[in-house]
Amino acid sequence: MAMAVFVVPVQGVGTKANRLSLVITVIEGEHSRDSNSSTTSITLTGNRIHYAKAYRGYRAGRRPAVDKNVDVPDRDLDRIQKLLVENDLLRSRSSISPTNQLGSYVEIDATITSRNQRWTLKFSGMRDKSESDTLYAGLRSLLNEIEQIVNP
Repeated sequence: MAMAVFVVPVQGVGTKANRLSLVITVIEGEHSRDSNSSTTSITLTGNRIHYAKAYRGYRAGRRPAVDKNVDVPDRDLDRIQKLLVENDLLRSRSSISPTNQLGSYVEIDATITSRNQRWTLKFSGMRDKSESDTLYAGLRSLLNEIEQIVNP
């Protein structure tokens, strides 16, 4: 007698390390007489976040670069996954506006992979016009949560 065993993945079962990965790059800057910018790179793989932040432009030398790895507890991974759903970030989309005007600007590129699906999100715009954009609001919520995990 032959017997076959089928393993069917069930949502919520399995290692979180295999279910979610994020790659996010954020550039925030200012076009002015004292132009400057910061670039933040965030990579979540498994239960580890690699977080790096560098500065350019006016007074960049006065701000130290950051480069660290942080282990993420399961409860924080669950919170990140919940934010992705709540903020409608599990679908590819973009919101691109010019960033070459005087004032503060922000550019965010994110790639999210979960359960063999991949989504790409791109946002760019002047900060004073960004707050009303739902993609920016969702990405900012996700970034704030990650900042809390990395810098408690």
